Order: sequence, then structure tokens, then C-alpha cells
Amino acid sequence: MEARIGNEIDAIDALEAAIARFTGLLSQASGEEEVPTCPGWNVRDLVIHLGTIHRWAAAIVLSGQMARKPRPIVRGGLAHWYSGASSALVAALKAVEPDEPVPNFGTIDETAAFWVRRQLHEVIVHTCDLAMACAGAEPEVELPAELAADGIDELLTVFFRRLVANGSPPHVRENIRITATDIGTTWVVGPGEIPELLPTGTAADATIEGTAQDLYFALWGRTPIDRLDIQGEAALALLDGPTSL
Repeated sequence: MEARIGNEIDAIDALEAAIARFTGLLSQASGEEEVPTCPGWNVRDLVIHLGTIHRWAAAIVLSGQMARKPRPIVRGGLAHWYSGASSALVAALKAVEPDEPVPNFGTIDETAAFWVRRQLHEVIVHTCDLAMACAGAEPEVELPAELAADGIDELLTVFFRRLVANGSPPHVRENIRITATDIGTTWVVGPGEIPELLPTGTAADATIEGTAQDLYFALWGRTPIDRLDIQGEAALALLDGPTSL
């Protein structure tokens, strides 16, 4: 079963809801809190990173061309600055049709819809980072299973390409079967210059099983892997490897 967000309107609604959660948490932060999942960063660094990515994505969507990432000057309140950047992103995504041609770093699915999905998962993962920075412990996060499954699919098919391009390829040394036990969705990822998804019936050398949400956050390195059923050294290598936004 292929995991995808139901339709583009739902995806934009989900993005706006995710931004609202991030903004709500940000209102509780000073900006100086350390972010344990992003070593060397504090909350201010995290917020500027995310807002900069929003502005970059908005520029690409509106221009229809790849753009350089901006070098922002942030004066005044951090929350106010982030609100402007995130509002600009949502406005840009609503200004174009989902199937309008728009380039991206993965050179796959080069439409505006790609950027809705990518920014949605960018915000979800960094909301987890922000929650851990504010709470000082692993936060209680609840995602709809289908949304978490879509995030797993997006990581394996899209973001792995980003990691390879950045010189930090994921550790996929053998065929690995990943199964979301709560919704029965399965992926098999295999080694290659760019690791790729294989047919779900392909034999696997290692397996990772868990709920869609636990798989999602564990693959992003945001939750302990002891929540998962892991079989094989290749599976451990994947979970220990780079998955940085």
C-alpha cells in the first residue's frame, strides 16, 4: 500500500495546523534553550533555520526556478519574524495550482505539490525538536498514522536524495523491510548510489517494525529506537545513520 496524503487541500490544511503548533510552542520559549536533537543549536538557531527554509521554498514556488537560500536579518521578536516567514510560505503555496511545474532539489515530482509535502514534514520534525528543547524531555506527540506513513515514504523517496547530494548518504547496506504495524504499510529500501524503494515483495536482509508514528520519529532520529522491533545489523545501521534536516 502506497502512503500518500489524501489530496493537496488536505496537505495545505495539515501544513497550516503544523505551523500553528510550532508557533504555539515558540511563544513559550526564550530562544536560548538548547535543542538536544540538533547539537550546537539553540531555539533561535532552529527557528531561523526553519523560517529560512520557508522563504526559500516560497521563492522557488513563486518563481518556478531554483533559488539560493536567503541570508536573513532577524531583528525584533523571533516569533514575529517566524510568523512572517511561515505566512509567506503558505501564501505562495496557495497562489499556485498543485500540479504547476516547480523544480526541486530531488528532481522528482517537480510540481508545487512537492513543496507542500516537504514543508509539512519539515515543520513536523522541527516541532518535535522545539518541544524537546522547551520540555527538556521527549514530548508527547500524536500524529495521524496516515500522515506519519506519508512522512516515512517522503523520507525514503525524497530526503534520502538530499542526504546523498549533501555528502551524508543514509546507511543502507542491505535490503531493509520497514513495516508500520498499526496500518499494515510496508516499504523495502535497498542499497545503491541513491538508496531506492523496491517492490514490497522483495526479500529483505533486515527488518524494522513499529507503529507509523514511532517509525517516523525514529527514522528521523527524534525518538528512541527501543520502541521498535529491529532485526539485523543493517537495520541498526540505518537508524544510527544521518537523517538531518
